[in-house]
Amino acid sequence: MVSDGFIYQERRWVGAGRHDCVAENGMVASKHPLIGEAGVAVMRRGGNAVDAAVAAAFMDCVVEPGMNGIGGEGVMAIHLESGENVIVDYVGRPSVNCTPDMYELEEAAEPGWMGWRKVKDDANVVGHKACATPGTVAGLTEALERYGTMSLVEVMAPAIKVAREGFTVGWWTADHIFRRMEAFWGFDEWRRVYLRGGRFPYLPYFRGMTEPHVLVNEGLAKCLEAISVEGRDAFYKGWIAEAIAGEMEKGGGLITLEDLAMYEPIIHSPDPGSYRGLDVVYDPTHSGTTMMQILNILEGYDFSSMGFMSPERLHVVAESVGLAFADRFKYMGDPDFVEVPLKGLVSKEYAAELRGRIDTERAGAVEFGDPWPHEPECTTALAVADKAGNMVCVNQTLVNSFGCGIVVPGTGIVMNNAMYGLDPEPGHANSIDGRKRRIQNVCPTVLLDEGESFMVLGAPGGRNIQVSVAQVIHHVVDYGMGAQDAVDAPRLTRETGTVYLDSRYPAAVRDRLASMGHDVDWVDPELKSWGRPIAVVKDMENEVLHGGVYSMLTGFESMAAGF
Repeated sequence: MVSDGFIYQERRWVGAGRHDCVAENGMVASKHPLIGEAGVAVMRRGGNAVDAAVAAAFMDCVVEPGMNGIGGEGVMAIHLESGENVIVDYVGRPSVNCTPDMYELEEAAEPGWMGWRKVKDDANVVGHKACATPGTVAGLTEALERYGTMSLVEVMAPAIKVAREGFTVGWWTADHIFRRMEAFWGFDEWRRVYLRGGRFPYLPYFRGMTEPHVLVNEGLAKCLEAISVEGRDAFYKGWIAEAIAGEMEKGGGLITLEDLAMYEPIIHSPDPGSYRGLDVVYDPTHSGTTMMQILNILEGYDFSSMGFMSPERLHVVAESVGLAFADRFKYMGDPDFVEVPLKGLVSKEYAAELRGRIDTERAGAVEFGDPWPHEPECTTALAVADKAGNMVCVNQTLVNSFGCGIVVPGTGIVMNNAMYGLDPEPGHANSIDGRKRRIQNVCPTVLLDEGESFMVLGAPGGRNIQVSVAQVIHHVVDYGMGAQDAVDAPRLTRETGTVYLDSRYPAAVRDRLASMGHDVDWVDPELKSWGRPIAVVKDMENEVLHGGVYSMLTGFESMAAGF
């Protein structure tokens, strides 16, 4: 049976299904109500946006255990009311014992989302050899000490309470537990912590249940309490470090006490980019460079003559994304280990050169360019804003859902699988080396209007993150959308090949893009990872904050909260 001659019902985009959250004094846009409540409670007690972000991030580690945790990593972007811009990079580092040829490779490509050569037994994805030294605790405690006003005991109290008493499991967490049961069934501690009775998945609450399933993590509560009292040393040099190193040694992992003790986050003051007169604060060593390169290419087009739903606009966006990703895959790596043309990639002149390769009528070849002549010499998300003008975005991750599946006994800590983010084949910019950071996909970003905080945003979603962040900025700046509409509006995503188009765009738009030469996959927003943005936008005229969160997934618990 064929569909020729049939007319099918189409989706339509008429605006987000919920209003912005609007508040005067403070706002947290996050992936779970308890995260927002923790951050807002801290600001109500007099804390600033950094205090609130750290409180919210630790809560995030408890209530989104598949997405992030203190065994993971992240990046934080901060704009302070003083005018200072800061990036806190707490991406994990491989053990010093890691080498470019540490994994046995197979001829086939791996079936996951990285696309590397397949590693035998998926050792870079599942199990002890997939872990890098976690950075989350170091990053959050460093940010609080430098830029916050409250103590660890104060900001961590809500997360400790929820870890000890438990939280009602929702569809989002239940779904991720169910998806990982087969892969992690052989890990006794993962089953003990994340399955009821070590056998059954938690179920999201529905009216037919006598009482909701509550996930309690006493081991994690014990760790968080120790960190709140003793600081980061409890994690990197104390009994928690000994537990992690002991489990690694037992399972054939490479992380040692030395690797943990030497870990330090990277703090730097970035040079902002710009988009149509707004300063863009981003992390240049990770996905922010790709995001900024997309924006620089888009800046050369006048979108006032292109409707938001027009195929002409989507063609330009798709070509810009493809060219930026071609460069990303060619050049990006840890700049401490390889030469990366970070300035050249985001130069306005190079963007103009790339625009010259875009035909507004036809899809072009997506190939990497040459940014070197433009080089001068010389991955969960939450956003917080306060009345004083401080803005913070935190992106944290375990990389894959529940990381590598290893839960350190007695701690409740899920370990990341950040080694999956490094190319297991030697000889590339992002290949493995001892303590070489992977190129993260997280992209926390702050926009400034004449030096004043205007917008803060980020997203989870793998390599779709930088694409989604760039498009949300495009929606707000070029089409005047509010926070909620901007994050929920239909988008496209691609890397260098297929253009994935949200099926809320009409079939005629899909067909027009295909006629221009694009390989188009028209996908229901429930069936594809588009990145799941969160944003806070300041109404500069009325001095109020607008929060928005992506809400296009069934059972998603995202919520913006303010006061």
